[in-house]
Amino acid sequence: MLSVLLSRALGIVALFGLISANRAHGSMHYVPNDIHCSKNFSVSFVYNSYTYIAPFHEFANITKSFFDVEWFGGAIVTNTTGVDNVPGATRAGHWRGSAFNETLTMYSKHMDAYIFSFHGQGLTITPPKGPAVTWESYVDTIRFQSICSGKATHIDIFTYICSDNPIPTYDFSYTLHMSTFEGMAAGLAAPVLAGDCPY
Repeated sequence: MLSVLLSRALGIVALFGLISANRAHGSMHYVPNDIHCSKNFSVSFVYNSYTYIAPFHEFANITKSFFDVEWFGGAIVTNTTGVDNVPGATRAGHWRGSAFNETLTMYSKHMDAYIFSFHGQGLTITPPKGPAVTWESYVDTIRFQSICSGKATHIDIFTYICSDNPIPTYDFSYTLHMSTFEGMAAGLAAPVLAGDCPY
């Protein structure tokens, strides 16, 4: 009898733990981003990280809406479906002469951080040098994290891409990420945090 009561008590504790965890994470659910490519396409993996001396909220104010992505390389959204920042929402538009269609797969925002992922299909990019490259599909996960007691922000972005030419794909993506976030930081007059936290 005692063992039965103990088992039930532990089950209730575990249930409350799961409920509390779900509330703490809000709309954040694990999304596997390691995509699989069709024949004649290869996976590229690109990672960039940046740290700037500016409060987290200054970056969040620019990037907070899934439906507004002009900050990311000048992409223009012309159509949306669903609810902004709720997984399942979609955006479509034009970017550097190519049409894009993207779906939000995960979004989680807290007072000192937020992270979101989206999946896109069928994009053609033209590197500064060389022929056009086709991206069969791609996934981006972008995270903004307050650090140094709120005085600085760490940013990182993971990208998986199925493309028909992985080398220019990597170079193009890496450069795009760098120019995007360096440009954003410049607009905020936020210098690079190269070492210790600012006083």
